Amino acid sequence: MASSDARRTLVTMTGIVALAIVAAPSTLFAQRDSPAAEDAVQELVTEIAEIQSSSGGNSTDLIEPLTALSLLYEESGDYELALALIEETTQVIEVNYGLHTVDEALQMRRTVRIERARGNDEAAWNDEQEMLRLIRRRRHQAEARVIPILEEIADQRREILARYRAGEFPPEIVLGCYYSELAYDASGTPRHTGCGSGQRDTVIRALSDEAAGFDSEAAAVAGRLERWIELPCRKPAAVGIANEPRSKRATKEQMQAYFGVVSDYAGCTQAKYEHAARASASPEELAQLASDRNAAAEELAAQTALYNERFGR
Repeated sequence: MASSDARRTLVTMTGIVALAIVAAPSTLFAQRDSPAAEDAVQELVTEIAEIQSSSGGNSTDLIEPLTALSLLYEESGDYELALALIEETTQVIEVNYGLHTVDEALQMRRTVRIERARGNDEAAWNDEQEMLRLIRRRRHQAEARVIPILEEIADQRREILARYRAGEFPPEIVLGCYYSELAYDASGTPRHTGCGSGQRDTVIRALSDEAAGFDSEAAAVAGRLERWIELPCRKPAAVGIANEPRSKRATKEQMQAYFGVVSDYAGCTQAKYEHAARASASPEELAQLASDRNAAAEELAAQTALYNERFGR
């Protein structure tokens, strides 16, 4: 594992390259004893340093080498350094692409995997729930990269169920509150039972239903994506907020409705562009689709900023 000096470097220095140089000899190389691994790390360190020097610490060109370096540390078992690099990558993503993107969710997916491997079950569960909230945002409801995330979670729930049926007691049983079910107290008031104990059948049913739910959610995203590719994108008509006095709730509902239409249009144009790029469409067609996509993304960003300004995130 990396020395305590390397860990302090992580906290006190902004240069992620310095962290990699300090940590690499005592972690990756010691565990793998591989010249190829050493060369890979040094190449990435050099590349990251050059990008930081020429383009700054938040250049989008950093995303790929930072991700590759974090994967090397994850594979070598130095999870703390891998998580630090993931955090650095996420910061670059947020600076350049904004908050709550699928790119950020993909980094969170790795964080969940690492925390689970470290035995930090509660941290892994909480990170997974945060990731789910992110990918379930409306603008990601036809994002192809969301599908494998949902399918992976469905498989993980089935794995938990299999372990439980085999006599194990995975920590997720309590973390996910799978024992809980609706019951009624003496006065007839409905309430949920506790998470720590309950009926075995309740757990089995809850996990089975949840796994199936994630499968259905992934299928719905795929179906929506397919429809958007096949059908014309419906460009939303500009809608201004009425001049007459309106309640805050009415204004919020109007803005939410328009935001939903804009979000769908942005998703549709993105789906069409990505499909055309994979299908080797003509440069002219790609240019037009790119123009439509960029305009939709700008409108979505503007509506998001306006909504957040008025009502908060």
